[in-house]
Order: sequence, then C-alpha cells, then structure tokens
Amino acid sequence: MTPREGGHEAALTLAERDAMQLDLFSEDQSRKAPAPTPPATFRPALPDLPPPPAPVTIAIPSRRPHQDVKPTPPAPRPANRRYIPLQRNSHHAAHDIAEAVEAAWYGAHGGNRLEIPAGVVAALALWPQRGPDAPLAAQWWLDLNDDDFLAALRECWARWWIQRPDLIDRATPLHRWLEDENPERNRMQAVRAVARAALTGGLLHLTSAAPDSGGNANADVLGAVITVMRSHGARDVLAEFHTPPELSELMARILLTDKEPTPGMKFNDPASGTGGMYRAAAQCLRDRGLNPHDFGWAMTDIDPLAAAGAAVNAILWDLGPHVLVACADTLVEGDPYVRAAAEWRESHARRDRMVESAQFLSRIRRLDAILTGAA
Repeated sequence: MTPREGGHEAALTLAERDAMQLDLFSEDQSRKAPAPTPPATFRPALPDLPPPPAPVTIAIPSRRPHQDVKPTPPAPRPANRRYIPLQRNSHHAAHDIAEAVEAAWYGAHGGNRLEIPAGVVAALALWPQRGPDAPLAAQWWLDLNDDDFLAALRECWARWWIQRPDLIDRATPLHRWLEDENPERNRMQAVRAVARAALTGGLLHLTSAAPDSGGNANADVLGAVITVMRSHGARDVLAEFHTPPELSELMARILLTDKEPTPGMKFNDPASGTGGMYRAAAQCLRDRGLNPHDFGWAMTDIDPLAAAGAAVNAILWDLGPHVLVACADTLVEGDPYVRAAAEWRESHARRDRMVESAQFLSRIRRLDAILTGAA
C-alpha cells in the first residue's frame, strides 16, 4: 500500500468516526434506559411482632372549632371606689371636683341651669352620714336607680329643712328643680353624670368629717363648682371675683390677730359670695380653741345662687345657730338683715306649724290603729 492510500484510509476512518458521533447526538433524548431496580433487601422473619394496627379514620368537622365555642362572658366591672387621697391639698381637690362636674354636666347636654348640678353636689355633700366610713356611701349612691336617687335627694333636703329651715329656704334655688313636673329630656342622664363625677372624684372625703371636727371646712366645694361652671363672660357681667382660698386664710389670720376674737362677737360680710372668708375665719377660730357656734355670722350676696351656696356651706362648715344669710344688693338696700331676720322667723314658724300638723296626723293614725285593733 502506498503512503497516499494509507492516508486516504486514515481519512475515511476519521470521517466514519465523525458520522458515528453525529448519529449518537441525533438520537431522541427522551429514549432513556429504565432505571435499574434496586436489589431486594434481606428481611428476616420476625414471628414475635404484633399484628399491624387497624386503620384509623379521622372525621373532618363540617364547622371550624372556634365557631362552636361560646365567647367568655365579660368579667363584672369592679366597684368604682376611687377617692382622692387624704394627704392631697383640699383646695386643689375641690377645684378638680368642680372641673369634673362641669365636664360631666355639659358632656351630657345638661343645659344652662347651673343650679341643678350645684344642687346635686350640695345634696351629696349634705348627706347626714358622717365619720371615716362615710366615703363608702359613694357606691350606694351610684347603685341607686333614677327614682330612688331623686327620692334620696329630696329626703336629704327635707331632713335638713327640719333642723335648719332658715338656711334650706335660702338654698331653695339648689333644690327647687326637684319639684319640676316636666323636666328636660336629658336632665336625669346629666344629673347622674354629675353625681358620678363628684362621688368618684372624692367629694365625700371633703364633706363627711365629724360635725365637731371642722374637717368639712377645709375647702369650699360649692364655691368652686359655681365659679368653674360659669363662663368668663358671665362672671364679668355679674362682677363675680371669688377670693382665692389661700388669700382668704391669710386675711382671716391677720384680722383675727389684730383684734382678739371673743365669744359673742358678730361678723358681717356684705359681699360674701358662697362664704369663703367665713370658712377661713372659722378654721382660724378652731385653731385657737374657740367654737364658731359662739359667734354670729351675717352674709349677703346679690346672686341667689351664691347666697344659696353660702347657706349650705353654713351647715357644712358647722358655723352654728347664729347664721343669717341675705340675698340682696347691699349698695341699694343698705341693711338687708332686717328683712333677712323676718324671713328667718317666718321659716321657723312655718316649720313649727308643719311639724305640729305632722305630729297631729301621727296621733290620729295611732288612735285609729288602736280602735281598729280593739274592734
């Protein structure tokens, strides 16, 4: 074989090899050899094994579990017994109560009759229960229904009218609304809101001290309520500017230091407001070991609501039996105490007549019961 022929044979051999490679790549890639079967593993016979368990069928509920669970009823609300701490400044506490009463009254759309919220606060403050446990009566008030609540207010005013008819008659603007036959639609809701605000704010802590301790004279709650609830414009028109309690205390101590107070002395305030100056003077007398019952207290104010507040404060502060409150313009009338003294006598005479009539009716009923039982 010549070299040329040997090279040609080698060339053909390479061409055939390339053709064979092209044929391999042109085959269908989807044709693959099946995967080899893994060899079976040897498993020795275990005759002691238990039989296989029976198949378990799990039932799928038609409803979700949380749809069948009843909601847990809400826990009962705890009694609202939040009171102002005793160590707090009483004047600040009274102002806070007044602001809470204002927000409650106007928030419940109570209207513009300020004597209603002031009367509610006055009646709660006059509640006869006294002593360290008296603040616990707040929850009793809050648990009353509307009819019982109004009845309790009326009974409170009636009780004090039996004892001090002159002062309760002067405080008529604060309780006259209880006799309205056609009250406003939102009145009861606003009244209850005011009571809750005053009671939970600590009113009874300021007004339920023992009568002879002077603890109720640490603050003028009614004065704060009347002042806060009146707008700035109304106070400007009425020319009402209440003396700050700290200034009243300073003035009382200065005046009673310059002139030594003696029992039988009479005080006269021709523009008393709700009596803030007398509150400070009474406390100053107590600090000196004197009893305010041994002094005379005359107060005058042109505003009927302020005069009514002064009459209630005379009871709260335990100023004693020698109190005369007049509602008049001192600059016009001059000496309003002549008329106030006549009203004082008329109030006591009317009280005596009504008590006598009630006692007579009681005797008649007792006699009727005896005769009915004997028959």
